Amino acid sequence: MPLIALCTALLLSLATPATAAATLDSQRDAFRAGLAHAEAGRWDRVEPELAALQGYPLLPDLRAAFLRSRLGRVDDAEVRAFLAAHPELGFSDGLRRQWAHSLARRGAWGDYLEVYEQHYATRNDTTLDCHAFTARLRRGATAGLAEAALARWLSPVSQPEACDPAFEWLAAQRELTDERRRQRMTLALEVGEFRLARWLARPLGDAAVAEVDRWSRIHADPVTRLGAPDDWRDTPRERALLLYGFQRLASAEPELAARRWPAFRATFAFEDAERALVDRRIALVHAWRHLPGAADLLATLPADSHDADTRTWAVRLAIRAQDWQAVEAGLARLDAGTAAEPVWRYWQARMLEATGRAPAARPVYAALATERGYYSFMAADRLDADYNWQHADTAPDEAMLAALARRPDLVRARELFHVGLENHGRIEWQRAVARLAPPERAQAGILAKRWGWYSRAITAATGAGLVNDLDLRFPLPWRPLIEAQSARAGISSAWVYGVTRSESLFMPDASSGAGAIGLMQLLPATGRQTAPQAGVSFRGYQTLLDPETNVALGTTYLAEMLARFGNHRVLATAAYNAGPNRVDRWLPDDASLPADAWVDSMPYRETRGYVQRVLASEAVFQWRMSGQTVRITEAMQPVPPRAGSAAGVAP
Repeated sequence: MPLIALCTALLLSLATPATAAATLDSQRDAFRAGLAHAEAGRWDRVEPELAALQGYPLLPDLRAAFLRSRLGRVDDAEVRAFLAAHPELGFSDGLRRQWAHSLARRGAWGDYLEVYEQHYATRNDTTLDCHAFTARLRRGATAGLAEAALARWLSPVSQPEACDPAFEWLAAQRELTDERRRQRMTLALEVGEFRLARWLARPLGDAAVAEVDRWSRIHADPVTRLGAPDDWRDTPRERALLLYGFQRLASAEPELAARRWPAFRATFAFEDAERALVDRRIALVHAWRHLPGAADLLATLPADSHDADTRTWAVRLAIRAQDWQAVEAGLARLDAGTAAEPVWRYWQARMLEATGRAPAARPVYAALATERGYYSFMAADRLDADYNWQHADTAPDEAMLAALARRPDLVRARELFHVGLENHGRIEWQRAVARLAPPERAQAGILAKRWGWYSRAITAATGAGLVNDLDLRFPLPWRPLIEAQSARAGISSAWVYGVTRSESLFMPDASSGAGAIGLMQLLPATGRQTAPQAGVSFRGYQTLLDPETNVALGTTYLAEMLARFGNHRVLATAAYNAGPNRVDRWLPDDASLPADAWVDSMPYRETRGYVQRVLASEAVFQWRMSGQTVRITEAMQPVPPRAGSAAGVAP
């Protein structure tokens, strides 16, 4: 080949990736613009973008978005044809569901039943199920309908309006007997749904209405309503109300409940399981709140009142009290499966060490230290041993990676991620990965990491059993940002990585049921309050979806918690998860407590796990970033007593 031709070919080969990337970037921009118009129902404004989008994997999603915006105005045949042609698009899921609702609103019951039977009959979706009941009524297909509709009607909570036609039919068929009304009323009372219970009681007469009112008063004020046993009759319905009331009282005033319950327990003909329910509740609330007498209440529970929670909380209270004899006795009562968990193996060794049996403790610590995790690192620290990182890189298979990168389903997932529709992308990614062979699933984690999709790299690696590939499972995204904001806030970037991974798995769009948003999962109120210190402008929900702003706010708030709790990283981590006021309440009353004992006696299971996960992850990230081991116990200073307690008052 002539030299000039060779050079030209070489230049073209070098230019092609950049040209392709530029084309892809322009298509992504065109898709974003087209999507906004499609969702607004303006296909005329989408059309100018179509030429640039030929061959783009997400082109069908624009039509799905448009059809969804125009349901009831576009021909149902077009919607049906689109869904048949594109059954697994993430956008198709939403379109199909909204189309089903549209068909029901318009009374197109034949089409509705066709969609329902194919896609929703086993989904346990109350509204769609009730629309199906109505469809069967309208079409005269009532065989077996009464049984199915009654199963929905016998719910302790109000059902959606879609269920009204079926429930009215049940009433017309005289299926809603007084016995069934009372049954549902009782279910509603037991979960505190008093409005529904009162509505159900009215046809049953004044006595039923009075019973609901009595339950409502007990719910609102169990302290004054649960007086002496003489005020009550020993009937099944009275006993049911007493059980409900004492569980309410145990939550509101556990010490008062502990004083009053024994007289009721001895007077009324409760079943053993009913007595055990209240016994456990009173004892456990005492334990969760670290109240005086909690250990005695747990110790004196009848044998048939114990369960895994009561047995483990007996040990946690003994750990908090540093009562090693009680720790040993409590550990001996755990079943074999529970005792084999890392937490109880660690405390077995701590108990042996604290009672002068260090030689017996060492092999227990040593066995734990062969693993990786919070208790393994703590055990290694007790032995002054190296951490066993167990890191094992997954070798990339470039041919397989290239093939995976060309798979249409994975390419679609990647593009959804890149255009900002990450939730849709995650759905399609999971569907695609489920279709892969095991070796391909392992490589999918590498592919996701190369794409910068770190949450999918983590989940793919974990799902493929690559638990020791720390490069995939503990990636370092946004490193310049996180290091810069950590330095500005004066906190460890490895700690910030541990918090961020635990909070969101590095998903910028993550949101929680409590309303926390973004990489570091901040509540909007916290973001607004922290913005001035972080030097950022807070403009509501959308602000927290921006990684740079979220990390600036999150590191500022984390530093604030660290300062509030005297540079105690364990307390600050717990406060980031559960709130500083709760952490204040959980501090010891009288004297400092070893940090490991404090962590394992926190009332919230979620916060215990969170603190342990963050501290273990911090150690992994520190090792990943620097190659050095920073021992987890460096953060484990003794936990000081609550300010204002005898031991917590400054001299």
